[in-house]
Amino acid sequence: MDVLEHRRALIKYFKLSHEVGLNTLMGGNASIRMGNRVLITPTNAPKTELTEEDLVEIDLDGNAILGNKRPSSEWRMHVMIYKSTSYGAVFHAHPPNVLTIMNAGIPLDESFSELKSYAHGVAVVPYIEPGTQELADKVAEAMARGADLVMLEKHGAVAAAASIQEAFNKMEVLEMIAYVTLSSTNAKKAMRNIP
Repeated sequence: MDVLEHRRALIKYFKLSHEVGLNTLMGGNASIRMGNRVLITPTNAPKTELTEEDLVEIDLDGNAILGNKRPSSEWRMHVMIYKSTSYGAVFHAHPPNVLTIMNAGIPLDESFSELKSYAHGVAVVPYIEPGTQELADKVAEAMARGADLVMLEKHGAVAAAASIQEAFNKMEVLEMIAYVTLSSTNAKKAMRNIP
């Protein structure tokens, strides 16, 4: 893929994350690694208005190379994942069902075949202030140990894959399994209350 194709793909899947409810209008971020550069979404940019020109290129130290906007506040997390793994794309979202099960203390049911088909492992990182080096390090450590999905307490989730399409798909699968986990938990509770 050339740079223009990367830009188009990143915009496509980032906008789609809002359309399908994985992110709010201004929430989340995504990136694609291009050698020693990272193409990343800008901070505080409404997805409905985002264009290919709004994307920012940074180096693996977070220095801006190209673009007239600031990179996502989570750029450290993206860079640390790329430095620690061989993944080619990172997708960070705030999926409501993932957040709900974490907030309710309900463990994700990882036995579903779809999760096993698309993901290598799911890790959970306790709450750490977003945008910090500490959060970036913890997520990168989890991914270096084999997780490609990381659930962030009171924050959201991060998916990594070879391509942005695959990372987006992993995020959708995680959200679907979180929904099924939550629905199943509620159904079991309701069944116990039937006389």
